[in-house]
Amino acid sequence: MKMQIWIQIKGENIRVEKKKIKNLYLRISPADGEIRISAPERMAIKHIENFVLEKWDWILVTREKLDRVRREKDASQLTEDEMKAQKEAYKKKLLEVLPQVIQKCERITGLHALEWKLRDMKTRWGSCNIQKKRIWLNIQLAAYPRECLEYVVIHELVHLLVPGHGKEFWAYMDRFFPEWRRVRKELNGR
Repeated sequence: MKMQIWIQIKGENIRVEKKKIKNLYLRISPADGEIRISAPERMAIKHIENFVLEKWDWILVTREKLDRVRREKDASQLTEDEMKAQKEAYKKKLLEVLPQVIQKCERITGLHALEWKLRDMKTRWGSCNIQKKRIWLNIQLAAYPRECLEYVVIHELVHLLVPGHGKEFWAYMDRFFPEWRRVRKELNGR
């Protein structure tokens, strides 16, 4: 016989279904991000709560991925006019925050680009013309947390020092933006 209860952890309501099983199972609903637990009938609530707390980082990352997939799906269903409006909104958002982000990143790296441009890119988050010291940023960055924008800005600034992606390049990234691996995974959905 199944029994459904609700627990609350970190302000989140979590559905717990107790049933005739041997192990705990954790799922995140793709539709709404709801946290769902299947647990053995006789398992103590405290044990279930500890299990959820141990998995909390995974829960947050999984929810962000599901949100991103939903946003991308929603974006793919937009009309041409809606897509144009969304791109304009992204540009506007970036133009508001970009001056502070550039200033912060240039201060961290000691590097300076002569020109910054925005455009909708399909396969890149940014690009750098080393000779002209011009950096292009993808307007889609507006849909991500600010640290993703900071990562891309620092990444492109480092190309002013090192053209490729060899050991020297990544050593600079470690120095200027130690969290780059985590942020890159978030940005690329891996």
